[in-house]
Amino acid sequence: MNMLRHFFDDFMTFVPLQLPQLLDVTIMEEPQFYGDYALLTFPLRDSYDLEEVMDMFEDDMELITLYHHIPSHTVKFGHSTCAYSNPAFGQMFKMNCQTGADGKVDTILVTIYDSLEQMYGELCLDLDLHSKGGVFKYKKDKEDVLLNFL
Repeated sequence: MNMLRHFFDDFMTFVPLQLPQLLDVTIMEEPQFYGDYALLTFPLRDSYDLEEVMDMFEDDMELITLYHHIPSHTVKFGHSTCAYSNPAFGQMFKMNCQTGADGKVDTILVTIYDSLEQMYGELCLDLDLHSKGGVFKYKKDKEDVLLNFL
């Protein structure tokens, strides 16, 4: 738990400054700490299109996109993405978001990990869960994800 607290403190010190429009610490919910990860919920002051959020993840944070998932082309709800930090940069977190009924993203979920093994396993699980239905507009193969962890 000490290492997790350290990774949480590092995240809170630097990352919200890089994504102030998405990660507003003044309105974030109380962090939830579990055994080997912490879950942070950041409600957004303004809603964004999913593609806008994905661009911010990539351009402002240099996050690696894991997937862009579309449950159904007939509805705006539930389109989702996951992006993760490059382990080579010394941080271990992923960010998830999905569209609401209006087709806009209004919340960012951040998971901070205390080990590379846990993070890799969770990324693979996230891919598996989204593979059960809908289609991927983009999906990183597990083998390619693994290469980021070597």
